[in-house]
Amino acid sequence: MSPFLKKTYSAPISTKFWLVLSMLIGTILRFYNNTAVALWHDEAFSALYLGYPWGEMMHRIGLDVHPPLYYWVLRFWSYIFGSGLLSIRSLSILIGIMTIYAGYLFVKQAFKNDRLAMVAALLIAINPFQIQYSLEARMYTLGTFLVLLSSYLLLKALETNQTRIWVYYAISVAASLYTHYFLFFSIAAQGLYFLYYLWKEKNWMVKGWGSYLLSLILYLPWVPALLVQIKRVESAYWIPAPDRWSIPGTIWKMVFGGAGINHPTLVIATIVSLILIYYFFKETKLPIRWLIIFSLFLPFAASLALSFKQAIYLDRYFVFASLFFLILIACAIYLIPRRTTRRGLIIIFVAINVFVFFKNWQDLGVKNLFFNRSINYKPGMVAAAAFINDSANPKDKIYVGSSFVYFTFKYYNQTQIKPLLYSSGTLETIPHFSGTALLNNDDLILDFYQVQKDNNVWLLWTTGFGGSKPNVPGNWHKVMEKEFPDTPGFKGDIIVTQYHIG
Repeated sequence: MSPFLKKTYSAPISTKFWLVLSMLIGTILRFYNNTAVALWHDEAFSALYLGYPWGEMMHRIGLDVHPPLYYWVLRFWSYIFGSGLLSIRSLSILIGIMTIYAGYLFVKQAFKNDRLAMVAALLIAINPFQIQYSLEARMYTLGTFLVLLSSYLLLKALETNQTRIWVYYAISVAASLYTHYFLFFSIAAQGLYFLYYLWKEKNWMVKGWGSYLLSLILYLPWVPALLVQIKRVESAYWIPAPDRWSIPGTIWKMVFGGAGINHPTLVIATIVSLILIYYFFKETKLPIRWLIIFSLFLPFAASLALSFKQAIYLDRYFVFASLFFLILIACAIYLIPRRTTRRGLIIIFVAINVFVFFKNWQDLGVKNLFFNRSINYKPGMVAAAAFINDSANPKDKIYVGSSFVYFTFKYYNQTQIKPLLYSSGTLETIPHFSGTALLNNDDLILDFYQVQKDNNVWLLWTTGFGGSKPNVPGNWHKVMEKEFPDTPGFKGDIIVTQYHIG
């Protein structure tokens, strides 16, 4: 008998208590400091979409490179809770908490073991990588919830073969594909497991095929937009090509989140991870091991293969696959025969994750419970926009030197002045990944020489990713300049320069 099957199906009170406690811990860690870092470029997209009528919002989503489901959910959420930073991030946090419970359900269904499911839920609750993307007003936690929910429903459907469950599974699959394109790889992993199950059980499972057909039918309305977005990414994209350190770096972040680490540590972490995977595969005799292996490895293999044509490999896109690595770790720990050793490893793993959680806040320049000394606070756009909001006069001009801070400033802008993005060309010549989906040509200023004499200009620019200081005409006389350090490091500093036009 598999060691996972030694427990009963129903959770004892103590297990339910620990599950609730795990979810409570996950909730606290996700709400902790959740607005301490300013909204950034990608989140600004989420927030600014909310300002358009439904029809125009859908049109502009189609001009970008992501599917629409998260934006629909966020819009309905904003009708109730508004579009403030706490509100829009709270949606991701709430779904992140639901992900913890979905992880419990999936592991319980997969291994028929409540205590193992509780351990997996705990690891998801405290994982810095999962927490990191629970704090972003983006589609990542919706994707994590749906990938676990669909995996659970697949196993439930295979076990019961009930039409109702297969329909639920089809809806969850379609919802996943409407959430993020990397979830295609996760759904493909489920499809591989479905085929493996049919081969193993010698059962055609007609209802299962019907479920996948229903998923396809539900997704058909978005296929034209999908094809256009694929061509858009193939033509040009900003993600750098992966190198030999990409996978080790991703593995590290899947466990500890935060910034990167030195190469020797990455090598050690990768070796340990491979040993864990081998141990799990060797000791786990249940067929379910294949679903976990497929769900972990297929996103890596597929994204690397596609990156030979156009790079799409990005650490944060593995937030979905990382769930199955955490489940694998939980299983590997649970396979250890000695109970005291298992509990000791769980305590150590939890302690390390909590330490890393607070250390990551320190690295971001945010004071927290344990790391308050030598904190270099980096207020970023919150302070830069507040300075302009307090200082600009109604007749002043506001120009922004980079699209990577333009949209975030638009979100925080409380003046009645329309900011313009400085560009060397019209909308048709700007790379789509600069944010053209949210731009019109009247949002641009192409020539600083058109600014009339005696005007006051606020020029906002960044030293970070995608930014540089625009060259200004000689009759622009600098009045003052202020720097606002931003975080994380790739954002550099936001600079506000005031000019008087002579």
